[in-house]
Amino acid sequence: MSGDEMTDEDRPAASGQSQYFGPFGPGPDRDEPTQPLPPNPSAHGPAYAPPSGHPAPSGPPPRQRPAGHPVSEPGRKNRPGLILVSAALLAALVGTAAGYGGALLAQNAAPAMPPPAPTSTSSGPQGTPLPPAPRQIDTVEVAETALPSTVTIRVGSGGSGGTGSGFVLDAEGHIMTNNHVVAAASDDGRIAVVFSDGARIGAKLVGRTPSYDLAVIKLTQSHKLAPIAIGDSEAVRVGESVVAIGSPLALASTVTQGIVSAKNRPVVVNSDGGADAPSAYIDGIQTDAAINPGNSGGPLVDAGARVIGVNSAILTLGQSRDASGNIGLGFAIPINQAMQIGKELIDDGKATYPVIGANVARGARDEGIRLSEVDADGPADRSGLRVDDVVTAIDGQRVTTAEELIVAIRTHRPGAKIVLTYQRGGQQRTAEVTLGSREG
Repeated sequence: MSGDEMTDEDRPAASGQSQYFGPFGPGPDRDEPTQPLPPNPSAHGPAYAPPSGHPAPSGPPPRQRPAGHPVSEPGRKNRPGLILVSAALLAALVGTAAGYGGALLAQNAAPAMPPPAPTSTSSGPQGTPLPPAPRQIDTVEVAETALPSTVTIRVGSGGSGGTGSGFVLDAEGHIMTNNHVVAAASDDGRIAVVFSDGARIGAKLVGRTPSYDLAVIKLTQSHKLAPIAIGDSEAVRVGESVVAIGSPLALASTVTQGIVSAKNRPVVVNSDGGADAPSAYIDGIQTDAAINPGNSGGPLVDAGARVIGVNSAILTLGQSRDASGNIGLGFAIPINQAMQIGKELIDDGKATYPVIGANVARGARDEGIRLSEVDADGPADRSGLRVDDVVTAIDGQRVTTAEELIVAIRTHRPGAKIVLTYQRGGQQRTAEVTLGSREG
């Protein structure tokens, strides 16, 4: 096994296990359609610059009700999306992922980090000062603002096609979505974007990363665009109101309301399509806003109609069709991380993720994560870590499972320094590790 890859030896059998289905659902294909409409960035404070660095159009776009939203076409399948299989530990190579097939909610997940105290402004992914989201949400106003920026993405054609959701990033026509929504089009497959006015525009794949389950596509023709306002996922508070937008079950431009149930949930997401090997490790925003098949890649927005997350996975009770829908546990990729990765995809067509250069295995219960292999001259080796060292914390935050450790590492970027606390021979030690880089 090469460095920084995971194995599935401890993966639980699917039968009888709780499962997560990415906003697409439990089928052999993927998501369903979505639609866009224009946001009003100035209505609730300045928006973040899009990842391309080009400012979004100033001034509020005209509000309009969505019209002519497409419904699923006959014979079109729902895309299955991500499956999160409940809490069992895999032996894993820190920094890489296992093959597609399911996703795990890390067992005994570390408690969510405490939310920041309310301040007059917060800083988003580009460092732009933002006012906090309103404490009271006007869902009608939020919907009218954010719907024009949400689109349906159709991949393939006929009965073999699938659909998902996405949102407009900038005036150049870049649209963000999940990797699993567009993975089937990675070999020059057909991609179409359906807008709220019924317009259907072709698109091309700009870049995708299975390791973060993110992708960026770009329109191939011009169309009136309403870039979505970008929020600050670091400033999100547990309990605040949010709205999820997308096309669940092919019902385009659907809006559901809920709250942020928790932050910093370590979620491991694998597609069941087998298109890519790496798993996606998400430091997820948990919400009870209803997310169902077809929502994948759509925006989770705050009370200011600013996107704070990319809807990616849900927890369900089992495999049967009557238990595979939403049960009030959905997960979104934080927008601050998504914007960083999105910029990489736009600039380079690919993305990198951080690694420590070691294989990890489960230690004794709650003991920590044992290093089963350490790459020669890799980041861990250069920091003095050795086989059988047991990692118990990263930057002072306790970790008890491989998933928690990898998710915590993935919140950083290659080249960043982290401090690992570990046990060796009954003694506690620390090591500063400069993270390495892998592409994928």
